[in-house]
Amino acid sequence: MTVTAVPQAPARPERGTGRRLGALIRLGRPKFLFHSLLVLCAGTELAVHAGARFDAGLFTLVLAFGCGAHLMTYYCNDYFDLDADRANPAPTAWSGGSRVLTERTLAPTTGLAAAFVLLLGTVFLLALLPTPGTRLLAVGFLLLAWFYTAPPFRLNYRAGGELACALSLHGLLPLLACLAQLGGVTAQAWACVAVLAALQFLQLLVLNLADLDGDRAVGKLTVTGLLGPRRTVRLYAAGQAGVYGAVAALGLCGLVTPWVTVLLLATAPLPWAAARAMGAGDLGTRTTFAATAQLPLASAAVVAGLTLSAWPQEWDWWPALKTAALGAFALWWLVTRGQVSAPRD
Repeated sequence: MTVTAVPQAPARPERGTGRRLGALIRLGRPKFLFHSLLVLCAGTELAVHAGARFDAGLFTLVLAFGCGAHLMTYYCNDYFDLDADRANPAPTAWSGGSRVLTERTLAPTTGLAAAFVLLLGTVFLLALLPTPGTRLLAVGFLLLAWFYTAPPFRLNYRAGGELACALSLHGLLPLLACLAQLGGVTAQAWACVAVLAALQFLQLLVLNLADLDGDRAVGKLTVTGLLGPRRTVRLYAAGQAGVYGAVAALGLCGLVTPWVTVLLLATAPLPWAAARAMGAGDLGTRTTFAATAQLPLASAAVVAGLTLSAWPQEWDWWPALKTAALGAFALWWLVTRGQVSAPRD
């Protein structure tokens, strides 16, 4: 692929408190928070399905920690990934950073300051977690999230970012939610979390392939950069086939409930569409959306599948909260998919 030079955008600092606040919010890419919200709901539902009595206070604490740490990652990433984002000739709505710093809407140090504030806040929340096991998982999540792009490790510059992100957001975070509510992790929880983490690893191959030219321009080495475009597409397709084959096998052997198995398998059209588009050289917004939306949809499938497996349930705080989360995600999905599918001018 050929790297196209991108001219520096002129300085356009936002004026007014409201506009600066809006830019700061965009910098954190809050649309991605459905990842952390739904994967935390999945971990909690796995615990409740195994017999845990839902603790609303613990759920609120873990949710605040998870979403705060997730936001911290984006502020940190936009700051330390600024050179790669500036060199990116074709960013999409789902890859290439928020574009707030590349367009000089805010000073880069604003993003770093926000990341540090969130880091301190999540460390405080971490100290409130109930057991050494939950605190250990939370520490692991924070370390992987911060050093995803931050020095000295800069994992996403050394072909370790995909694995680090998968292990943290869709690995340690749902395990934290399950462990906090149940005091342990069941075999079904391990199986579901492994599936979700594998899907995130594969999703990041797509986003890093979309960012490949800019990454190469600044010497950033991702797994995609290591493999090259063709082998990345093959790995993505083979990996998706392997994950869905594993889901079917887990369902057949009874380790995952039938409803969860069916609903997870029903998400397969999204990666299929992404793989076909990648094979045709299309790495635009529609492709990166298909790859990205698979993750919250898979988490929602776990929540909905376990709910249907235990139906009917007594209506209390947890059914109300998970219904609200799934409803908000469904609304977001309809609006966002409509925008992505709108005809281009």
